[in-house]
Amino acid sequence: MKIILPSPRTARGSALLVTMVVTAIIGFSLASYLTLVSAQNRSVVRSQTWNSTIPIIEAGIEEALAHLNKNGLTNLFTQGWRNEYGYAVRKRWLGDCRYMVAITPTVRPVIECTAWAPAPILFADNSAHSTLLAQAGTAGWRNRTYVYRTVRVNTRGGPLFARGMVAKGSINLNGNNVSSDSFDSADPNFSTNGRYDGNKRNDNGDVATNSGGNVFDAGNANIMGRVATGPGGQVSVGANSSIGTKAWVLGGNKGIEPGRFTDDMNMDFPDVQVPFTSGKNPRLNVPISITNISYGMTTVTTPTLPSPRPTGTITTNYGTITTDILPSPLPSGGIMTTLVARTSTEYPTNAIGPVSTSTVVVTATVLPSPLPSNVVAVVTNITTVTNVALPTNGTFVVLRTNTSATTVPYPNSPMPDKNSDPGPWQPPYPGTYVGEITRYYKNSNPKGWYQDYQAISSYVYQTHTYRITYNGAYSYFAYQYSYQVPESYTYQIPTSTNVTITTTTYDMVFDSGDYVVANLGGSVYVAGDVRVLVQNSMDFTGKGGITIGPQGSLKLYMAGASAKIAGQGVLNMNGSAHAFSYYGLPSNTSLTIQGNGSFIGTIYAPNADFKLGGGGNDTQDFIGASVTATVFMNGHFNFHYDEDLARRGPQSLYVITSWNEIGPGENAILRNPDWAFIDE
Repeated sequence: MKIILPSPRTARGSALLVTMVVTAIIGFSLASYLTLVSAQNRSVVRSQTWNSTIPIIEAGIEEALAHLNKNGLTNLFTQGWRNEYGYAVRKRWLGDCRYMVAITPTVRPVIECTAWAPAPILFADNSAHSTLLAQAGTAGWRNRTYVYRTVRVNTRGGPLFARGMVAKGSINLNGNNVSSDSFDSADPNFSTNGRYDGNKRNDNGDVATNSGGNVFDAGNANIMGRVATGPGGQVSVGANSSIGTKAWVLGGNKGIEPGRFTDDMNMDFPDVQVPFTSGKNPRLNVPISITNISYGMTTVTTPTLPSPRPTGTITTNYGTITTDILPSPLPSGGIMTTLVARTSTEYPTNAIGPVSTSTVVVTATVLPSPLPSNVVAVVTNITTVTNVALPTNGTFVVLRTNTSATTVPYPNSPMPDKNSDPGPWQPPYPGTYVGEITRYYKNSNPKGWYQDYQAISSYVYQTHTYRITYNGAYSYFAYQYSYQVPESYTYQIPTSTNVTITTTTYDMVFDSGDYVVANLGGSVYVAGDVRVLVQNSMDFTGKGGITIGPQGSLKLYMAGASAKIAGQGVLNMNGSAHAFSYYGLPSNTSLTIQGNGSFIGTIYAPNADFKLGGGGNDTQDFIGASVTATVFMNGHFNFHYDEDLARRGPQSLYVITSWNEIGPGENAILRNPDWAFIDE
């Protein structure tokens, strides 16, 4: 028996093959694991970078809020904030990170902030970026990849008296002949010497409630302004009520003018804080002598500010300047930026966005020399013409002259004189032949003199016409800036003087300073800049009332539950609503104003039910603005809102009402992320 043993070479080959297969499997598994770990590491690092943009965004939003609360809407484009496309924009580097924040100059400003953080890992393309984190975007700059996020926040706040009469809850205007309108104590077009003038009234006497539902009863009131409620609210109007523009109301129209009602009222009502807890005591039973000087006055208007200044009020008359160049320095009164359409024959240097050009095509036989600067193309058209005569104008080039041999006989002798013989044998007219004229005598039939020459039969020439394309008008958009500057000053100078002195003894006299009193009543005189905290009650009846002197101003803080202003009311001798401010603390739940005297001032008592009663023949019952919990108006009452309170009156801080993250594909204020890397 013969046994065949396997070859050692074959055994070695099988072992090698098994080893290679096992090694390949282990290698593939190891590579897959390393790839997974690498991808996970990239994801974690990118996520951490993406999250790191939030503190940068918060820094930008905080800066925007601080800028808003310090400068308001009228001075947005100051302190490094630039006007870009109508928005106030600020850009900052924070180390290797960057943020850009923009503020919309609207009544309820919107703040939008985008933050960039450098990605530690360079990715291949943007599609991979956006799939990893849906809200993240990327931007390249200087060979680096940045991860960016955008957040938009809505705000509210600003002027406490942005409208004439505001309530948290119900408004009832069921009085007799109740009306509301507005004026502007800082604008001579809508006031006289800063006072309300019925002949110059305006139609911004807005009345609004924050509540929805059927809580606004306008009764038969005439409101020159707008009315507003919270979402879903309604305004009930009587048969004789008229609400709308000045033209609508004075035109005898009834009901609410279209466009003068909205249900989007959403105002913040911050509580009044106790400003101080201790203060001085007022002087008691003090006679105050008031010198009344009346003058025969004449009004003077001059283009320059008078020097020395007159003792009375100077009214500054403003004019509006509109320019395409941003003024520098910026005017203190603010500036309005408008994007307007422009047409120009010169190429614009201030265009925003694309410039479209219209062209004009003209055909001419003579090329202008020199060519105008707005010529963009000239096309020369050449035409070959055969004609008996040459043209008398235009541009042409003679190519050749066609001639024919011509013999003219003269059967007499001698040859006629060319100057005396009128016959047809005179020499040809110049320009009808070329070359020499040959004259000879022919002794044949007929005998006589002959002349030969080359007569011109036609010309072959080229005419030139030019098709000239001119640049016509350039159409584009550009910024236009409008602002106001003083144009003239109006003031009065006395022509005669009449002096009377009135002495009145007041129960309390307040000089400049802070005061804390338990109760306030009787007759009160305010001589300087005064702040008063009333701890318990305030009740003015009979001959009692508050008199604010010509140099006085009063901020009254009411901590007691109820306050009543009747009797002589509030006599504001300087006539400005800025001079008297009533602030109701959270504990103040009721405020009543009655009587026939006028009230000039502001009321901010967001937790108080506000009742207005009385009124008489005086058409200036309430001048200023009010913000309260509710409003109930009874009697003959006229309400006049001073629009200057929205500019120079007290302000509440802007606060954030919503926070929304904006994805890369969504519309945003900051549409171009590369803006952030353009150096300022």
